[in-house]
Amino acid sequence: MPIGNLDVPIIGKNVVIAVLVQSHILFAAFIIGAVLIAATSEYLGMVTKQTNYERFARNLARFVVLLFASGAALAITFVLALVTLFPVFFSILQNIFFWVFLVEAFMFLGQIIIVYAWYNVWDKLAYRKSLHVVFGFIAGFFGLMAMTMIDAVASFMLTPAEVTSQADLVARSFLNQTMVPLNMHRFVGNFSYAGFLIAGWAGFRYLRTTREDDREYYDWMGHFGLLWGFGFLIMQPIIGYGYLKGIRESAPDSFNTIMLGDKSWVFNLLVFWIAVLSIASTAYFVHKMRFAIKPMETLRKLSVGALGFTALFTVLNIIPANANLIPQIGLVFGQGEDTQIPLGSMYPWKYIGLIGLMLTGFFIVALYLRASATGFHWGRASRWSQYALMACAFFVVLTMVTMGYTRETARRVDNDPAYLINGCVKLDQTIVKEGCPTVPIMEGKGG
Repeated sequence: MPIGNLDVPIIGKNVVIAVLVQSHILFAAFIIGAVLIAATSEYLGMVTKQTNYERFARNLARFVVLLFASGAALAITFVLALVTLFPVFFSILQNIFFWVFLVEAFMFLGQIIIVYAWYNVWDKLAYRKSLHVVFGFIAGFFGLMAMTMIDAVASFMLTPAEVTSQADLVARSFLNQTMVPLNMHRFVGNFSYAGFLIAGWAGFRYLRTTREDDREYYDWMGHFGLLWGFGFLIMQPIIGYGYLKGIRESAPDSFNTIMLGDKSWVFNLLVFWIAVLSIASTAYFVHKMRFAIKPMETLRKLSVGALGFTALFTVLNIIPANANLIPQIGLVFGQGEDTQIPLGSMYPWKYIGLIGLMLTGFFIVALYLRASATGFHWGRASRWSQYALMACAFFVVLTMVTMGYTRETARRVDNDPAYLINGCVKLDQTIVKEGCPTVPIMEGKGG
């Protein structure tokens, strides 16, 4: 059997890789975000002397230690599957990114060592708290560096750089056209993803516990997690715009696939998940302001207005451009693409929706932080507010999966052709042109 033609019965090798990668990212993104959130919480506990921060940081660190083995096992399984099922493709990536893969491996090893050391010496360094906090941030730094190395490879697959000399090959491949915006997008996304999951778990535990002190703690934990989740979510529109702009300029066919082609419905689905996250989070903030120690009725009324604007802007974001909703399953109305929906156009309505959502998000978070400055009466939250937190945890997972699929499907160019490395290596591992993409392009001679 020729090399590169191995397959997996029934489900196919593409599904195997997709499941392994998506599962690994769900673990890895949470671990990176959770380590930095825990380290920040430990620092806040050291500064403010509030016990909730210390309790939260230690419990989250313990969970990260338990979770690390599963995430590492998925990563190793994914690499083995990629080498076995896509050997030609993997060999090309290894030739281009050998040093990047090597650095990523050492960053991953460093993260494992520091995370376990950080948790195991928690009591031993109780009187040297500053040093212990530094351990947590170093572990987070190693995780971010490992993520940066992988982002260089992932961005290169979508927007491979054209190099003019062998000396520039590694640098230009690493800093390709979309590497920086993708890395920023994932950096912010890790905090948001971990924060929403923490808030959802807190909501679940709040509803299950019967002890008053635990109810107060989990109520606080949901508040703290949601601040991370929603606080970083509202940064994504501007970062996502920069990332999409880089794709449009570097790989216009891929941009058209996810924004205008048969897969554009996936992007609409992604915006719908974000709409649910935004409305649920804002509703929680409005509800929580009722329990401020120092009543602030004016701020609460303003937050109610912000909730209305959030709903308005999310509606603008999810209106499709035409009646060709999901053609793959026959969900088409009227004349399909010929039936235009005025409020669904990108300009100006989608821009208004995204910018408005971001500005309203900053406004509601500012109001909420102002109310929380004097504290809340913990343990009095309603059941529906905790269901809102759990809904956020559920929909943020859907958001992560949909985001990953959207980015990867961009290289399929409506499946005609479908690329592993955009414009260079097809899905069946055949190389489009000789030497692509490792041979430098001579200046003045084009491709």
